[in-house]
Amino acid sequence: MKKLLIVVATVAVGFLGYQFYVRKLAGQQQAASALLPVNVLEVTEREYFPHVSFVAKIEPKEKVAILARVTGFLTQRLFAEGDYVKEGQILFEIEKDQFEAALRRAEANVAKAKASEANAVAQYQRAKDLIKTNDISKARLDEREAEASGAEALVRQAESEAELARLNLDYTDIRAPLSGRIGEAYYSVGALISPESGVLANIVSTTPIYAVFSVPENQLLQMRHTFAADQEKATEGVDITFVFADGEVYNHPGSLNFIDIELDQQMNTLKLRASFPNPDNGLIPGQYGRVVIAYKKPQNALLVPQLAVQRDLAGAFVYVVNEKNQIEKRPVNEGVELDGGAVAIEKGLAVGERIVVDNFQKIVPTMFVNPTLVEWQTVVPDQKEVTE
Repeated sequence: MKKLLIVVATVAVGFLGYQFYVRKLAGQQQAASALLPVNVLEVTEREYFPHVSFVAKIEPKEKVAILARVTGFLTQRLFAEGDYVKEGQILFEIEKDQFEAALRRAEANVAKAKASEANAVAQYQRAKDLIKTNDISKARLDEREAEASGAEALVRQAESEAELARLNLDYTDIRAPLSGRIGEAYYSVGALISPESGVLANIVSTTPIYAVFSVPENQLLQMRHTFAADQEKATEGVDITFVFADGEVYNHPGSLNFIDIELDQQMNTLKLRASFPNPDNGLIPGQYGRVVIAYKKPQNALLVPQLAVQRDLAGAFVYVVNEKNQIEKRPVNEGVELDGGAVAIEKGLAVGERIVVDNFQKIVPTMFVNPTLVEWQTVVPDQKEVTE
């Protein structure tokens, strides 16, 4: 009987213990379910190719407005609008008759002036011979000398006028000052044009062609830190590409050929320019896209999703879930932002820490949460953009 009582007591104690454990576990589960659920990502060091991109506008290396240099009627237009023209090619012709007549008149005046000069020189030479025998006065000799000098000056004047007439005749052929594509013609054949008529057409060079973009000062500092410590080597080891507005990548690589010497004081940005070959006219002046500067060698860094980085007046920060599942507000220093939705963290995080990637509006520092660990791909789906 005594043994039976002992057995019954043991079973009862075990049963009570089990019920206590079940109630405790249920209480813990209920308490956990009452906490704010958040998704967290474990911070790891990842390999990536640093790259940055900027909105860019395509501009020609050279652009020239074609103007008339003489007044006259247009007799020919010798190009098709939009065509490629070569340097020196005749584009427009102005009626030549009056200019040819002016040149003939000027050349006749040159011949007349030279004849007068020859006579004046001969008279002066004769006077010098006569002065030796006192058959002419000194005053008369001086007059002959002055006449010879005046005749020589008239020749130079006539020759200058003939040269001007020849230039004006040449200007009736309006030529391309550079090779490139020519735009719309603003005057038709038969129109009276002059230097005051304005632009007849525009020519833009097509290759190489420029992509001009501006870099904010803070991003410029990040680029210098990421791409090269030595500013003179900042463009070594990088690939420069142009991406069209629809996402297509231009098939010719570029090179950085200009960095402005001072920041734009209003926008606090620095102007840069990349040069691209353009043999097939794939890039059109005025076109917008993006210039992408990518480092050729991979680097390792603590990458986090951009959406995990919050900002306030004190700067950038992330929410970290500590070992007690308690929220910590952690200031961080950001590095280069990547197009794939990630950003490199230079300071503030360590490998293995857990950062919050959702429910930011409901989070308060020091609160306890119910974290769920998620994979990188679920937060930053375009992994290729980050690692390549």
